[in-house]
Amino acid sequence: MEIKYKIEHRNVRYPRLEFKGLQLLVILPLEMRDPYEVIEKRKKWIQKKWNIIQEAIKKVSILKDFMIFGETYMIERNRAETPMIDHTSKKILLDPENPKHRKIILKNLKNLLRMKIKPIIEEYIKRYSIHPNKIMIRRQQTKWGSCSNRKNISLNLKLVCLPEEVIKYVIFHEMMHLKYRRHNQIFWQMISQEFPNYEEQEQRLLEYWFATEMFFKNLEKLDK
Repeated sequence: MEIKYKIEHRNVRYPRLEFKGLQLLVILPLEMRDPYEVIEKRKKWIQKKWNIIQEAIKKVSILKDFMIFGETYMIERNRAETPMIDHTSKKILLDPENPKHRKIILKNLKNLLRMKIKPIIEEYIKRYSIHPNKIMIRRQQTKWGSCSNRKNISLNLKLVCLPEEVIKYVIFHEMMHLKYRRHNQIFWQMISQEFPNYEEQEQRLLEYWFATEMFFKNLEKLDK
């Protein structure tokens, strides 16, 4: 099994494995130097995840359009002065020769995501009495979301492509980190109470990662 991996040492109690795109991230406690035992012990899990990734890559190789909240939107070349997202016809209209158009579309996607997440966050604040300091939407390279020590939550703009249920899962996951910093037993207990199918959601996120990479590349191609 030839899978590229990267080692990171962190202030954690136990080793952890994560896939970041096509690379396996091996997170080790500060005192642990050799990842071999961890990798061998989790070999079946690594291979299973790798197979899922390969299947996801095969599926996305034929994707030529975009997706907004789980619905397909065709990307159509349009010479109009202002680009637009037409929700009635499910089209994204922009001029491929105008470099400002993609920037405007990305801003519109960010606004759509912001409107979508606002009531979700408010619901979790009310139900769990957890209050983030700031909510930011960014083009993150390796994560769907993150929570800082200052209680700032960053969400990936690529979430705009996902169905609402999956978006809710990512937001809930990050908001739980306001109470529980680590992925420990009590953290996953809280996650499973809200999302009994959280393992299925995690698998969907892995598959969506590669699909959304392709969706945003489809927008970039129009600049060329």
